[in-house]
Formats: sequence, structure tokens, C-alpha cells
Amino acid sequence: MRQQPVRRVVRAERRRGRRPAARPRHGRPLRGLPHPGGPGGLRPRPHAVPPPRRRPRGPRPDRPRPGARGRPGARAGPRGALPRLRPARPHPRGLGPGRAAGRADRLRPRPRSGPRCRAGGSTPTEASVRAALPGGRIDSDVVHGHVGTYGGWVAVQLARPGARVFVTEHATFLDRILAQPAARAMYGQVIDRCTTFFCVSEVLRGKVVTAFPQHEAKVVVVPNAVAVERIPMRPRPVSELRRWLYLGRLLEHKGVRRLLESFAVCALDDPDLELTMVGGGRLLPELRDRAAALGLADRVHLPGPVPHEQVVDLLHDSDLLVHLSTYETFGMTVVEAVASGLPVLVTRSGGPEETLAGVEHLAGATVAVEGGTVEVVRAYRELVRRLPALDLPAAREVMAARYGQQAVATQLMAHYTGTPGATATREVPQP
Repeated sequence: MRQQPVRRVVRAERRRGRRPAARPRHGRPLRGLPHPGGPGGLRPRPHAVPPPRRRPRGPRPDRPRPGARGRPGARAGPRGALPRLRPARPHPRGLGPGRAAGRADRLRPRPRSGPRCRAGGSTPTEASVRAALPGGRIDSDVVHGHVGTYGGWVAVQLARPGARVFVTEHATFLDRILAQPAARAMYGQVIDRCTTFFCVSEVLRGKVVTAFPQHEAKVVVVPNAVAVERIPMRPRPVSELRRWLYLGRLLEHKGVRRLLESFAVCALDDPDLELTMVGGGRLLPELRDRAAALGLADRVHLPGPVPHEQVVDLLHDSDLLVHLSTYETFGMTVVEAVASGLPVLVTRSGGPEETLAGVEHLAGATVAVEGGTVEVVRAYRELVRRLPALDLPAAREVMAARYGQQAVATQLMAHYTGTPGATATREVPQP
């Protein structure tokens, strides 16, 4: 029996007051099998699907904006817009520089993903902040943004005329930002408008000055503030280095593979050694499988991320912090470990050798970034031998003098007021 085209059948079904048995797929006749419901009726094949619905043009206020991925609190926005900003909050690891002065506004946008979005999406971010501000300006004498492209760009664009603008750079991905011509141009404009541009370490300042030598005079080092005063010293000093600890993301540049292999070598000589690697990252499954392959599944613990409130307990329950990163702009975890009385074994990866300068022999040991497990194992064995000579309380005092909240607040106040040697007029507020 000759089959009728689908459109003709659909029209016939509608005249009879019935629901059509099938709908055309993308406007083409849908072939099927004879159906007993009527002459020429069709039963669609299982793979037949209705045509796609056409989306209306323009923004969809009832849908989360692109990139939100169902995150709670996500709002609709124009295509390509970056997520909305969140109010700046004190960093759980220490005081944000903007808290040092009463009239300093701090900008810390919520990133979407990756340095590329940070560099290329600053204009939508600026528009979002401008729309949220009365008058479209930051009405403050001092404006302090974080990271050149994102918070820094918003700070220099929205600060009122005559305001003193400061930006702190602490990003490990700065090289990738500066490799993008558009982002590099924006970065130069940020430094040009700034009153002073802060870097958290000398190694980071060197990168910025190399890229923008004309602004060398206004690029200075002001370190991260660490709440050393709120980190209690461990009740008893470390007597043996058997419980290793790593705190951070499980990524390639953090040197976690080298850490696990070095621990495996040291574990051959000491059956009581244990390693705890706290944090999340794409290398977590690989590290778990590798530990099992080495026969160390019961001695290598990978609990994943933990709340920051548990960090001090982890520091007190461990004997040695081991961080083997290939590059760090500062190394806040190292400072926190020393402040808690925990010895450290870290790589000379930029920031850590600056933070430990002059006290590395009191706080632990450092190793070169280059090399493999041999150098780490040798440094560990030497540190075991030198353990009685360490002086963690003295190293803690140096950390507090350099990176404590009050010390960093004093530096920031001098820049905010333009008065060299100015000090904070009140104690740093505790969150």
C-alpha cells in the first residue's frame, strides 16, 4: 500500500479531531509502518524525535546566565557576562589589605574560570559593578583592588577623580595574562592609573617591572598579611619527623608527584612514616592509584579539601610540612606552618625563599626546584639530623614582625596616607 506524506496525514487527523500520530522531523516526511488507526496512518520509528524548539532571541531572564551552571544565587545576564561580584570578606588565612584603613574599599570579584576570562571579561565586570554603585562610582578616598585584571581594572575605572588607587598582585598565572596582548594593554593602563602598585614578593615584582619598566618606581613589595597572632603555637615541640603534611591543591605545578615519590623512598627506611595530602585537584585519583601501586595505600592519606578551621589542628598533629611547588608568589601556608611551630621542607620556588630568608636554618630546610627525589630525600635526612638545632619560636617571631596583620597594616597605611612611616591608628579588627 502506498504511504501518504506525513503532512497530509497530519491534516487529515486534525480534521477528524484526533491528535496527529506523528510530527515531521525538521520538515521532512517521517516514514514509518502502517498503523491500524486509520488508512495511511503512521507509527513513528523509535528514533524519531520532535523538531528542536527555537529559542527566542535576546536574554532569558528566567534562565541562569552562561557559565552559572546552576550555582545557587546565579542570576540572569547578557550572553558572555561574567558572574556578579560578591562583597569582599576577610580572607580566612589572614587580613585582606583593604581592612587596614577605615575608608579603603576593596574589590574582589568572583571569577568564572581561568585567566582568559579574567583578562577578557573585565569590561562586563566593570559594567556590573558600576550598575550596583550609587552614581556609578566608588565614593571613597582610597580604593584597593586585587589582581591587575579583574579587581585592579574595576578599581581604576570606577574610582572617583582624585581618589588614591592601589592594586595588589598575587596571581600565579600572571605570565599567562601578560601573554595576551589585550590583557597586557589593560594591565598597563591599570598600573598607569594606580597611585602605587603592590606585589606580594620580590619575584613577582620582577615580572611586573620586566613587562612595564616605565612604571618601576611605583611598583613596590607589600607582602600578604598572615594572622600569625591568631595561630597558636603547638604545645610541645616536634621530636621526630614522621608525620608529613601537604596543604594545597593537587596540581602539577605544586610538585605533588615529586612529593609522593620522595616519601616512598624515605618510607623504605622508616615503616612509621605517614603522609597526609590535604586538598583537591585533578591529580587526586592519580595520586591515590600511585600510592596503592607503591604499596602505601595505608600510609598515604588523601582526605580531600577540609574547612580552614581544621588547618591549625592539622598543623599541630603533624611533624613536617613538605611543599615542593615549582612556583609560588608568596607561600602563605609556609608562614602559617612556621607560626604554629611546625618544621618545613620547601622548594626555593620564588616566594618561600623570600618569606624564610634568614630563618630557614631555624625553621627547616629548602631544596632546589630542579631535580628529583634524590635531592628531597637528602634534604629530609639532613633535616632529621639537625632537628634538635631548630628554633621554631624564634622563627615565629620573625614571621610576626614581617607578615603579621599589624605589621602589614602599618605598611599599607603609610601608602594610603602618603606619609612614610605612618602607622595604623588602631588595632587590626578580628573577623
